[in-house]
Amino acid sequence: MKKISWMIVLAFLVTVTLSAQSAQAASEKIRITCWEGYAKPFVDGFKKLVKEKHGIDVDVAIFNPTDQDEFYMAAKNGTADLISPPADLAKTPRFYCFNKDSYYLSPVRLDNVPNFKHMLPFFKDDQSLIHEGERYGLPYNCGPYGLAYNTDKVKETPTSWGILWDPQYAGKYTINNNFHKCNIWITALYLGYTYDDIFDIDKLDRGKVQSKLNILAKNAKTLWDGAANPDEFPELSLATTWGFAAQQANLKGGHWLIASPKEGGTAWIDYWCITQAAKGQVKKLCEEWINFQLSPEVQQEVVKSQGVSPVVDNVGGLVTPEQKKLFHVGDNEYFKTVAIWRVMSEKTEKAFGEMWEGAKKQCK
Repeated sequence: MKKISWMIVLAFLVTVTLSAQSAQAASEKIRITCWEGYAKPFVDGFKKLVKEKHGIDVDVAIFNPTDQDEFYMAAKNGTADLISPPADLAKTPRFYCFNKDSYYLSPVRLDNVPNFKHMLPFFKDDQSLIHEGERYGLPYNCGPYGLAYNTDKVKETPTSWGILWDPQYAGKYTINNNFHKCNIWITALYLGYTYDDIFDIDKLDRGKVQSKLNILAKNAKTLWDGAANPDEFPELSLATTWGFAAQQANLKGGHWLIASPKEGGTAWIDYWCITQAAKGQVKKLCEEWINFQLSPEVQQEVVKSQGVSPVVDNVGGLVTPEQKKLFHVGDNEYFKTVAIWRVMSEKTEKAFGEMWEGAKKQCK
């Protein structure tokens, strides 16, 4: 009897252990460091998808940075499984993610991202996150360092970046602070430089650009970090923006549009990248997240909520004709007309940083 009792006890313990292991295996956590608005609105939908498809309860922990340095540190230190950096970050010298024997990112397996087939050719062909033939991220959205204008105050559509230097708008616009390179690019474009010039300090007359940059900074009402503040937009006539703030201002009753300066402009592509910290099931869930983010349901919100361009070709029917035109939905040819952010030399990065610090002194 004792032998039979011990066998029953042993069987019970084995069953409890297996059940505990099964329960543990059926829950996972992914950590996301991303720009505000890129993850939180979609968490519930993702949890539901993962539960139905994989039988896993997934916890999503989100951290929103204000500076791209935080993406690099999250990848380097392994404090995030997913990050949403701009396309040029991973190969920028001070943020380089592909040091020999020390890659901070993991390759994405496209067979786990079937929505990749709907990506516009322009974004499929982007080489920013391809290293030695492997793809280390996928585009999520694209937007300008745009010139936004308040149609309640600016009655004619601006045709040039030069409007920011028009004395009548002194103290009536906001520009970025922590991506200062964008201000130097638009200043150089206004001065007549080309896309092939603006990413290289050796192709610019530094003194000439500095003089105009000083005025741009001095006459700004505010300088913003991360994203422009839509709450101050009612007081403003003009703003530089990624697109998000203008869209949020409009959702609050504003009437803002994005101009297309004749000099052209720069645009960023934000990627979803999996860091070296994501292993096993967590990495698979990260790829599931990327696939989910490329779905029509989420990509339409890139337009409606974020006010920027989606990277896929199958959301045109989910947005209004006005939104489709304004945000270049499905317009592959448009993206060839803007200067996508490029990796710059350490010399150029250093010079641009010095130039912006010099310009900000004019604000005091």
